[in-house]
Amino acid sequence: MTGSIDYLAKDGRAYITINRPEKKNAMTNAMLDQLMEGYDLAEADDDVRVVVLQGAGEDFTTGHDLAEVGNEYGETTYDDKGRPRKPSQRARLLHDKRYLERFERVFKFLKPTLSLVKGYCLGGGLYLAEASDLVIAADTAKMGHPEQKLGLSGAAYFAAWEMMAMGPRKARELLLMADVWDAQTCLANGLVNKVVPRASLSDAGEEWAERIVRLPRDGIVMGKAATNLAMESLGITSQFSYGHMLHTLATNVRYEADEYNFMKQRRDKGVRASNHDREAFYVKKEEE
Repeated sequence: MTGSIDYLAKDGRAYITINRPEKKNAMTNAMLDQLMEGYDLAEADDDVRVVVLQGAGEDFTTGHDLAEVGNEYGETTYDDKGRPRKPSQRARLLHDKRYLERFERVFKFLKPTLSLVKGYCLGGGLYLAEASDLVIAADTAKMGHPEQKLGLSGAAYFAAWEMMAMGPRKARELLLMADVWDAQTCLANGLVNKVVPRASLSDAGEEWAERIVRLPRDGIVMGKAATNLAMESLGITSQFSYGHMLHTLATNVRYEADEYNFMKQRRDKGVRASNHDREAFYVKKEEE
C-alpha cells in the first residue's frame, strides 16, 4: 500500500486525513500531491471555513517517506564511459522548489487551518504543522527534525518561522541537535497551542473548529489575508524564496570516512536498519 489522502467536507469543515498508518503516515510524493488537491478543494468550497488536518491511526506523519529520499532528483544517469553522474543543479533546484511550494501552499492558505497532532510529527510533517494557523497536540505527540542527522545541519525550509516562534537559540537547538521533543516541550517552546489527553484530541479539535465556523466567511478570509501580509512584513515568508536553494546545497554534502552516510547505509541495509544505525551513531557520539 502506498497510502492515501482522505477528504471529507461537512459542517463548515474540511477534514484532510493522511492515511498510511502502517507506515506512521509517511508520505510519498504522490501523497503530497494528493494533499495539495485536498487544500485546493477546501479553498474552492465556499461552505468550508476551516481545514482540519490529521493523521490516521496513532501518528500525525513522519514526513517524507525515506524510501524516496535520495532518489527524488531522478534516476541515476551515466557518462560516455559508464560512470554514474550526479543529478544536475537545475534538476535539484526544480525539484526542491516544487517540494517547498507545497508547504507554502498550506502556509498561505486563504482560510484558517488547524492541525491535530498525535504520535510522531517529524520532518515534513512538522513543516505541515508549522504551516498551520493552529496546532492542538495530544500528550503522545513527538515532534522534531531528526532528518537533520542526514547531514542537513540546519538547512530547514521553515527556519525563519521557527526563529520567530521559538527565538533563534531554541530554533538552532531544534535543528542542530535534531532531537524529538515531547508534547510539553513543544508547548513550552511555541510549536503547539495546547496539549490535551490523547482521548480528547478530536473533541478539542471540534471545539475550536466550531468556534471558527461561526465567524463570517468574509471575516475569516480577510483575517487570513491580513495574517499573510503581517508575515511578509516581518520577513517570514522570505523562507519560501531561499529555502529550496539552501536545501539543494545541503543535500549535496560530501561525506568523509568517519561520518555517517545515510544514503550509502540505506542502499546497503535498507531504510529500517539504516534509520536505527543513524540514531545509534549520534547517541554513541553524545555518550563519549
